[in-house]
Parts: sequence; structure tokens; C-alpha cells
Amino acid sequence: MDFVAERKLRRKMFLSLAVLLFSLSLFVFSSFAWFTGKFEAWINAEVGFVEVEMEAFFDDGVGDPIPAQEVETINGIKKPGVYEINIISNQSDDFFEHFRLYFNVKSNIDTYFRVKIYEQLTLKVENYDGTITELSVLIDGYMPFYYETENWYYDNRNTDDYIYYTEKVQRGSGGEPTPIGMITAYFPEEDFSVYAIGYSLQLAISIEAVQAEGGPEENWGLTETPWGTSW
Repeated sequence: MDFVAERKLRRKMFLSLAVLLFSLSLFVFSSFAWFTGKFEAWINAEVGFVEVEMEAFFDDGVGDPIPAQEVETINGIKKPGVYEINIISNQSDDFFEHFRLYFNVKSNIDTYFRVKIYEQLTLKVENYDGTITELSVLIDGYMPFYYETENWYYDNRNTDDYIYYTEKVQRGSGGEPTPIGMITAYFPEEDFSVYAIGYSLQLAISIEAVQAEGGPEENWGLTETPWGTSW
């Protein structure tokens, strides 16, 4: 092979190698850019969540509302999530007629929720040695709260103990919670019949919230609403 021919062959080999390396660099760069784009899209995606919080307080319509307080036992220990309501003095700020109950929906997706209310009438008795005994008293039916009726379904309370909010709901467009009232007043022109000294009412509330799309079926095992419609 002469010198000129050898130089041409080397030039072709060099050009071929350069083209190959350039093509590989484009492939690697393009692959890196594609994966980076996918990663950023995944990180910035907003995830749907379901959240409903309870708000219990007393409001006599005169002063500022007062938050409901957890029950304090005889030993000074509080019962988490159990609230005490005064049923013996209509002059008390925490009297039965002043009790209010709201639910603040913070979900960013459509949500159904249901509520279970536990009521326990109690009687505190002073023993001969000065100690106090707390007794649970059975009551027939439920305490006479003035429940809101719009968009609430109470008929299942004697079946599965739940009260259902019948509409799917989520937070406001600006991210603010949507308040849903359950006990917002007392019966007009009626007075609550007070109990004797020593009695009190203890109240606990549980909330179950699920996403509207498939949540009642999968989490509650309900293929249709308790009021006979589809979700």
C-alpha cells in the first residue's frame, strides 16, 4: 500500500470513529435529558388527600365561643377525645343548649364522610370516706341535640351507629377548609330539662372520611348509599 492510500484509509477510519462518538454523545445526552424531565414531573405532581377535622365548642350567643374541654377523671387524668357537657345548670357556659359541633373538610379531592357519636350519661357519687365514684347511667335513646337535617342522613344510626353526610365535598378553591355544621343551635322556643346535681354528659365523636371515587365501596363495603342511591 502506498503512502497516499494509507493516509486516505486512516482519514476514513478517523472520520467514522468521530461520527460514532458524536452519535453516542447525542444518545447519552438525550437519554439524560429525558430521565431528568420525567423525574421533575413526578416530584412536582400534587397528591390527593382526604382530611376532615372536628370542631366542638360552646356558644351562648352572647360571649365568645368556648372550646369544649376533655373530661378530667377523678385522678386528674384527661380522657383523650372525650368531652364533658354540663346538663345541670342552664347558667353555665358549657351548658347542653350551648353545645355546637362542626366538621372542617380539608380534603383536596371529593370526599364522603360519616360520623359516630358516643353518648355517656354519668353520675358522680361521694362515698362515706370522701372519695368520688363515677357511675355510668343507661339512657333510652339519644340525648336531645338539635341536629341539622340538610344533607345529613340519620336513619342508619340505629343500624350501624353512623350519621352520614350525603354530599361529596372538598376544601375551597383557595385551600380554605369547608365548614359543615351538624349541631349549630338548640330547639327554638324550647328548654333543655336539667338533671340533678352530680350528673354530666360525656361525648366522644369519631369521623371516617374516604375519597368519593370508590372510597365507600372499598373502605365501607357499601355498594350504594344507605339512602338508596348510587355514590
